[in-house]
Amino acid sequence: MLRSVGQALRRRGVPDQDIDDIVHDAYLRLAHYGSDTVVREPEAFMVRAASNLAIDASRRRARSPFVETDMEFDVPDDAPRPDEVWISSKRLETLNEAFAALDPLTRQMLRAQRLEGLRVDEIARYHGLTKSAVEKRLAKGMLLLTKWMEDA
Repeated sequence: MLRSVGQALRRRGVPDQDIDDIVHDAYLRLAHYGSDTVVREPEAFMVRAASNLAIDASRRRARSPFVETDMEFDVPDDAPRPDEVWISSKRLETLNEAFAALDPLTRQMLRAQRLEGLRVDEIARYHGLTKSAVEKRLAKGMLLLTKWMEDA
């Protein structure tokens, strides 16, 4: 009887991988329905129940935005791991502390060079200093920042 139900489903175009599950569910319906009522044609009942279940499954798949597949997708995630985010935020806090420890003029010169992209001669002209004085201040400032970051 179960084989004929499976063949009936195959003729209706049900995919082979779904047939066993549908036949099983149809058998459970027969067992549940048969406990209260006498089923005169159990095979016909099974075929009808299996057909209805196959139609329901097909409708569910059509409405579902997801594709059922046995394939596993291993999509790389470019986002940093939580521990990397935490470490980066701690390093940024340390850098901000180091910047705060610099004298205001050196801090302003470093920002102008590193963040605003100004050249040393432009910074020297703006502050009315020699190019050599600005270079020394920038070097000392970078040395202090580097040491501060290494000690942290």
